[in-house]
Amino acid sequence: MSRLLGIIADDLTGANDSGVQLTEKGVKTSVLFDIPEHSHNLDSGLVIDTNSRALSNQEARSITKQAALFLKEAGYRYVYKKMDSTLRGHIATELQALSEVFSPEFVIIAPALPAYGRTTKDGVHYVNGIKLSETEAAKDPKHPVRQSYIPSLIEDEIDEAVGLLTTEDIKGSTLQAKLQSYQVKNIQYIVCDAESQEALLQMAQKVVKISENIIWAGSAGLAEVLPEVLGISQKMGKHSLTKSEHVMTVCGSLSQVTQHQVRFAAEQADVTAIELDPIQMFTNDWEMLKDNHIEKCVDVIKSGDDIVVYVPSNEQIRDKVKRIGRKRDLSDYQIGEHISQSIGEIVVGVSERNKNLSGLVLTGGDTAKEVARQLGGIGFRLLKQLEAGIPVGTLIGTEKEFRIVTKAGAFGNQQSIYHAMQVLKGVLNNE
Repeated sequence: MSRLLGIIADDLTGANDSGVQLTEKGVKTSVLFDIPEHSHNLDSGLVIDTNSRALSNQEARSITKQAALFLKEAGYRYVYKKMDSTLRGHIATELQALSEVFSPEFVIIAPALPAYGRTTKDGVHYVNGIKLSETEAAKDPKHPVRQSYIPSLIEDEIDEAVGLLTTEDIKGSTLQAKLQSYQVKNIQYIVCDAESQEALLQMAQKVVKISENIIWAGSAGLAEVLPEVLGISQKMGKHSLTKSEHVMTVCGSLSQVTQHQVRFAAEQADVTAIELDPIQMFTNDWEMLKDNHIEKCVDVIKSGDDIVVYVPSNEQIRDKVKRIGRKRDLSDYQIGEHISQSIGEIVVGVSERNKNLSGLVLTGGDTAKEVARQLGGIGFRLLKQLEAGIPVGTLIGTEKEFRIVTKAGAFGNQQSIYHAMQVLKGVLNNE
């Protein structure tokens, strides 16, 4: 099987929402939770989730470089660095690590995701018309983003000069001359404006005519147009989805978007919502409380309802959890990891007690990966996209077949979680 495009992502939902863009263009694609030990039996499209967003800068550089070396040795023709569309994570450091492995002429950086209001104009990144540094992303507990001008964000992190292709460059006739001038100045990192999906396509079409020795970096938006631009699209096959008798949705942390989605799902007659108190997860009573939650979930399924399990998110709860964690000398990363592990234990417990639970909707990268791992998974085989950036796939490595939808916290509309649950149950057809 020809190895066409390798993607490196820093969290699981991002890995899935970029990888499914290849699936949608007929490229068989899988997502792996770890760098493989060998290069046998790999799909044409491969996504490696380094889970590096929560790591230190140096750790992120190291694991990204290892993943890049694997893709290079495995012979993938093109490489893509999946970026968060709100610029969280060690973006510049990881791009530099890839550059050291592949020695590209250019690193083309276009994180715009117009389908969800993430756009770039004159190098400034916006979410629904608001500068990124003035949005929810600036308050992210792990990676607050306080810089909206992308070239400065990258320059500050890796001390490299960064070029810019504006909308005028991309639409007009100056793109080639500008790239050549950057090449003369040895400027490798190039940020690209994009205010529409068509603009991403136009930019990529023009750039690829100038050089093929490129590291592409962006969100699901750029990933969507690349198969066509690079000429690797294939005939799309039909993917039938086995119906899940029961579906469980798991939300490890609630963005404002996910809060609305959980509320909508909980209001439906066939869904029961169960709130988990994260503070309880750090108490001596947690084992007993966990068993109570599992039993309650099992009873709900027996009654015929599906379940939404969620951890509430507000500043008061977050502050209290942080105080508890600090008393135990836990870092923010370790606190988040403990909460994800506790949620995963509940899902495993419910799955063991109800063999008919085979459909899961997982929101948030950390939660999704921990749940999938605890169920015995080593990766996902991506099947199709339900909505923009919301893929469905099957878990690789488990005896029991799980059909799983993953969703980044801020993706989707009010009905997206309930819609995903209905598709998994076969109530709605998502052809």
